[in-house]
Amino acid sequence: MSAQTTQEQRITARFPRRSTRGLIMGLGAAQLSLIAVAFASVIAAFWTGQWLLFAAVIVVSLALVPTWFTGRPLVSWFPLLGQWARRKVTGQTKFRVRPLAPRPAGTLGLPGDAARLRVLVDEHTGAGMLHDPSTRTLTAIAKVEPTDSFALAEGSSQDVVAGAWGSLLSCFCTDSSGGVTRVSALLRSVSDGGEEVRTWFEEHGSPEVSPAAYEAYADYLSLSRTDSIRHESFVSITLDMKATRVGALIRQAGGGVTGGAEVLRNRMEYLRGQFAAASLSFVSWVSSGDVAVLARTAYDPDLQAELEAHREVGRSLAGAGPMALDESFTYLRTESGYQRVLLVVEWPRKETTAGFLQHLVVAQVRHTFALICEPIPTSKAMSQAKRSSTQAETSRIWENKSGAVDTVDRKRERASLARAEEALESGHGALNFAGLVTVSGHTLDELRVATESVRTAASQSGCELRVIGGEQASAFIAGALPFGRGL
Repeated sequence: MSAQTTQEQRITARFPRRSTRGLIMGLGAAQLSLIAVAFASVIAAFWTGQWLLFAAVIVVSLALVPTWFTGRPLVSWFPLLGQWARRKVTGQTKFRVRPLAPRPAGTLGLPGDAARLRVLVDEHTGAGMLHDPSTRTLTAIAKVEPTDSFALAEGSSQDVVAGAWGSLLSCFCTDSSGGVTRVSALLRSVSDGGEEVRTWFEEHGSPEVSPAAYEAYADYLSLSRTDSIRHESFVSITLDMKATRVGALIRQAGGGVTGGAEVLRNRMEYLRGQFAAASLSFVSWVSSGDVAVLARTAYDPDLQAELEAHREVGRSLAGAGPMALDESFTYLRTESGYQRVLLVVEWPRKETTAGFLQHLVVAQVRHTFALICEPIPTSKAMSQAKRSSTQAETSRIWENKSGAVDTVDRKRERASLARAEEALESGHGALNFAGLVTVSGHTLDELRVATESVRTAASQSGCELRVIGGEQASAFIAGALPFGRGL
């Protein structure tokens, strides 16, 4: 008898690398400007003879051109460092709660520009919708649970689930998508104090079978606290009330935020109907009290067990944010320790299947993974694809004329652009997306260990993580809270 092995056919995909194409020879406008300054300085030195003065200008200009740090040219760090210095001097990197200065009703006690968020209660669904008055966006959050274990499912089943999720996102990429500007999925690992087990035992336990066993188990549950980790999943949808065709719908629904809530409610029902195909079970829309709990436990993870044990506590929006926060260039300090946000800068460069993020998502460390997707309308995506292809071909022609070598990265980039344009022609959608990972620790040493742990897990998933510098506070709200915020 001969043994035969069959290899399961899986749907695979390859992520394109970040584009390094510039205007000329891979150099951007800022880099070319510095080279022009250096060239002009050489000419000026010949004319004036002041070589010492212009030599300093030439050296500084050329030193800022290379990409020495995190793959970005040094000149691109100037705006970020300038903004960080301004915020540091003006005290915007520190946040303290003022107990004698009550906040307006319905607002969150969050630092930075997130303080302007308001929570509106939708009477029909009970959802706590987050309204940003400055950008005129409205966000609803759904709490979901997986119906089956994605990691343990067969490869064909994983492909079906991934295809269903992709179909859901592609519906928001059409020109008539209804103003949905952002769809975010957030998975956070939290400390499990065993409250769900105790609640189940109180509801279903009975002393009729064995009074002694019932009493012993009840005593054990009342005295024990587990240190296990469980996962919570959220999907948020954000409506841009300024979007084309949305204004008329809002006016028909009554105008203002009330009309916007009516329009968003229709998108929420559609999203809820698509969860089953993506192997997700809808639990509930996140209420205003749940929004407060999410904010508190994000900044103070140690509070999770206490709030679960006393579910009537901690649900006030006025106290939803941190009591104190200090922002450093690469981390945050809150009540219970230190937090850090990392960005996925490189996705898998080889052919990969739908479950490639498994190692990163289930890493044995308390962390949060957020995938932020911004749908691009079809017409805009087609224009961007054609423009990128034209720029890539122009760059190739220029490099050939200058004698530069056509590298493998450039060939793969052009092939990726061609595939993207072909996919758009075939009816697929286009997205701008980003992955954020948030880790925490009671001390800086614990934070360093947690950071290395998630970096190792990301490497196993084929991804690369880098610490976000100078924007930790805003990145934390985008990556650790399912509030529909972008970077």
